[in-house]
Amino acid sequence: MTSRQLAVPLLAALVGSAVTAAVLTATGDGTTTTRQAGVLAAAEARDHLTASEIYDRVSPSVVHVQARGVQSVTAPFAGGAAGPAPGISTGSGFVLDEEGRVVTNAEVVSGVTDVQVTFPNLRSVAARVVGKDEESNLAVLQVDPEGLDLRPLELGDSSSVTAGDQAITVGNPFGLGATAGTGVIAAARQQIETASGVLLRDVMQTDAVIEPATSGGPLIGADGRVIGIGSGEGPDGLGLAIPVNQAKTVLAELKESHKVLRPYLGLRGRTLGAEDGDAPAGVAVLGTYSGSPAEQAGLQGSEAGGSDVIEAVDGEAVTSLEELMTDVGEHQPGDALRLRILRDGTRGEVTVTLTERPASVPGG
Repeated sequence: MTSRQLAVPLLAALVGSAVTAAVLTATGDGTTTTRQAGVLAAAEARDHLTASEIYDRVSPSVVHVQARGVQSVTAPFAGGAAGPAPGISTGSGFVLDEEGRVVTNAEVVSGVTDVQVTFPNLRSVAARVVGKDEESNLAVLQVDPEGLDLRPLELGDSSSVTAGDQAITVGNPFGLGATAGTGVIAAARQQIETASGVLLRDVMQTDAVIEPATSGGPLIGADGRVIGIGSGEGPDGLGLAIPVNQAKTVLAELKESHKVLRPYLGLRGRTLGAEDGDAPAGVAVLGTYSGSPAEQAGLQGSEAGGSDVIEAVDGEAVTSLEELMTDVGEHQPGDALRLRILRDGTRGEVTVTLTERPASVPGG
């Protein structure tokens, strides 16, 4: 298989040579100088670092990932048909801890039989897949830390990231050294639907380039900490990244359990709005998936109308489908939810026991 089929725009504003791992630094007179990277900068910790200081701090931790085997060529945010293909896939990643764990994209290591990780000093080592989560497009690899100069990146806080904030992407697309691109956060909390129909919330968009072979690398904020993990290019040409606060939970579960357990309700719904006239606030059930907790609990839905309306979860009102899915997402498989519903003008309660979300079934 060739590397993932996404558009490959040129790196803009700040480009690190794949051969020399050098970074261009603007000087006061408008010219540029070339400075060699490869060691951590000695700059004191402060709220805002320069792009070159961030590059120096981060580049020794960013790796190249090459995987061989049979895997899907579908990028989760780009849509399109999926299908297995033999060959090689490539991407970037970064060191998560001193025990030899490395973060990359799940799509890079989906269905593979052999994984190699190349560090900035050009040393390549074998890696195994500890766990991967297709929904968030994150995977954790394990390498033998013996003899490696491992420099874990510090995970930051993405909760306060807003549009206009500085953002730097760092990748290792060819295994010859780190490259970087500068930009800003274009949008901090976007909803993106994956090719499998799953709705991801709070996805970041940035004009700092995230090309196919740099996807999986870190998105760095102005303080030099990771604020997101690159996940390819969206339909509008902007780079997409999973916010690090979401990634922390996923990565912890992958390290501990080798997979992510997500709760599953199994219904299609629609937020009731002004166009629905005197209808109460809530979520109209359009249908349930076969064998799902929603179906087993007896929830009734119809695309043509006349369906149940979910008004509250465990006594708390829900006014949108997003609120309902957020409530579900805060629980674990096996948890029981009390849903207050309106059916044919009569209010009542239905108890739904969530299960683990099936990999092949879309929806909540």
